Amino acid sequence: AVYKPVQGRFKVFMIDEVHMLTGHAFNAMLKTLEEPPEYLKFVLATTDPHKVPVTVLSRCLQFNLRPMAAQTIVEHLQQVLSEEGIQADVSSLRLLARSARGSMRDALSLTDQAIAFGNGRLEEPAVRDMLGTVDRGQVFVLIEALAKGDAQTVVSTCEGLRLSGLSPSALLEDMCAVLQRMAVFQTAPSAADAASDPDPDAARLIELSGQLPVDETQLLYSLCLHGRSELGLSTDEFAALTMVMLRLLAFKPGASSATTMAAEKKSLKTEPVTVSAPT
Repeated sequence: AVYKPVQGRFKVFMIDEVHMLTGHAFNAMLKTLEEPPEYLKFVLATTDPHKVPVTVLSRCLQFNLRPMAAQTIVEHLQQVLSEEGIQADVSSLRLLARSARGSMRDALSLTDQAIAFGNGRLEEPAVRDMLGTVDRGQVFVLIEALAKGDAQTVVSTCEGLRLSGLSPSALLEDMCAVLQRMAVFQTAPSAADAASDPDPDAARLIELSGQLPVDETQLLYSLCLHGRSELGLSTDEFAALTMVMLRLLAFKPGASSATTMAAEKKSLKTEPVTVSAPT
């Protein structure tokens, strides 16, 4: 740090995961941070700023980098792929953007893998196979079956996912995303505009939001969200997934009362009638 840069105006030290430095290392660097030469710049990157000493944080400008929006990632991937001359459909880019979870670096890495997996082309079926994600159509079938109380379709769809080798956790994650959009459309009807919505499934989401009551949408979202944490507790994740789906039907408003009424009718039919003889 005491030597001036050989070329350029500044000498820049970039330290990644700076919170991993020891206390002695921070103390050795503190004097330079307090009175840095005009040619010296420090860039300290960390995912846990609370572990960095306050004496260091007080001498730094903090920039919090937040996850990027999925649509922003899609637009950037389209620009990169057009410059590289690689064909790609928008549906495959949406899958990559959702899997990246707001990280452009992860999105570019997944895109490289998808290009190699698809022999130089990005198509939705190939990208879906590579990521192991569930087709949105199956998610829509499950939600529609849950809205109608069709247990047979729910169980058969879960068995089909087992045979396809897809991830139960990914299914519940996609269901949470779909139910969240449905709840927005139900609560704010002005947002339900399929023509202006960039999501190609917006029309289907608006249709499903009209089939499911608002309270059931909230209940399904909560059960799917907590059901993801229960998958690892079972020796068979698909059995746990089936139980989560059946729980959605069991806690469906009106289902318990119908079951109680059926049980009461059955008890009334089978209960023997005792007639006392006159004495």
